[in-house]
Amino acid sequence: MDHPSLEYFVEIARQLNISKAAASLHISQQSLSAYIQKLEKHYGVMLLNRKPKLKLTPAGERVLLAAEEIERIYQDLARDMTSLENDADIRISLGIFEPLVSLVMQNLPIIEIGKKYPNVSFHITTGYNVDILERVQRCELDLAVAGYTGMEENGLEELEAIPLSRDEDCIIITEEVMRLYFADEYEKYVEKFSEGVDILDLSHVPIVMHPMESGVSKKIRKYFMDHHRTFKVFGEGPSQDVVNSMVLKNKAFGMCNGTASRMLVEGTEKKVHVFPLKSPKLEREIVLLYPKKRKKNAFLSDIAGMIAENWRRSMKIPSAGEGGQEED
Repeated sequence: MDHPSLEYFVEIARQLNISKAAASLHISQQSLSAYIQKLEKHYGVMLLNRKPKLKLTPAGERVLLAAEEIERIYQDLARDMTSLENDADIRISLGIFEPLVSLVMQNLPIIEIGKKYPNVSFHITTGYNVDILERVQRCELDLAVAGYTGMEENGLEELEAIPLSRDEDCIIITEEVMRLYFADEYEKYVEKFSEGVDILDLSHVPIVMHPMESGVSKKIRKYFMDHHRTFKVFGEGPSQDVVNSMVLKNKAFGMCNGTASRMLVEGTEKKVHVFPLKSPKLEREIVLLYPKKRKKNAFLSDIAGMIAENWRRSMKIPSAGEGGQEED
């Protein structure tokens, strides 16, 4: 079925004046009026209200949205094809949720992407969820890997999400700090905390927090307030690396996601305890995000698909349709 061009309709919607639109398009008003009648006949609905003044009907608003989306797709396609044809560099802006940086960099299929798209490079931006999610929503980032609890909760329904994996936050604390604050009861609490920590039991131990605006910090603070308890804040770490550094220097205990905590333990000779956090439960879904209005950009979608597939393969998570359980 042939679909009529929507180029003229977009100009009419912008001008909301047939005379001005016809002049801008360098055609006669009669030809433009005939075009509108043909378009309305094609879709079987009125697209414009003519009186008292020209304005779009609800159906016209839908057609305009579709036309603008088509225009964006053509622009993206033209940009990608021009870049590929001219062997020009294509830079993809990738935002990463700060606590996941090491994990993402380990699972980014640079070699595979480089073989398929030799002129692609990545510009990496890190930050916490609020900043990363808002920037990808504004299309300042092409892709983002974030940890979140729900699109509607974050008010970011305009983003497309590809699930990668799920993770839970853990408590990280050195043996030295445990012995300092639990003294003769060290062994007892190591055994108890191995089953899960209620963070209220650590209220007397200094904690290095993630930034106040981060979701984890908000939930921790709310949990203490709900239980009418206070806690000792050593300071705020602007990045997971800073949090880890303060923990390893025996300044405080901290928190990080389960996968990153295992990497921390493997990367140091210091005795570090990693305890599951029982209360409050901090579970997050790790997702790959990009704006829904760029969903049909085949080039970007292909890159996103390659990242997601490599992530699942590295984390030993079955791909969609394979079924089965996640391997240990």
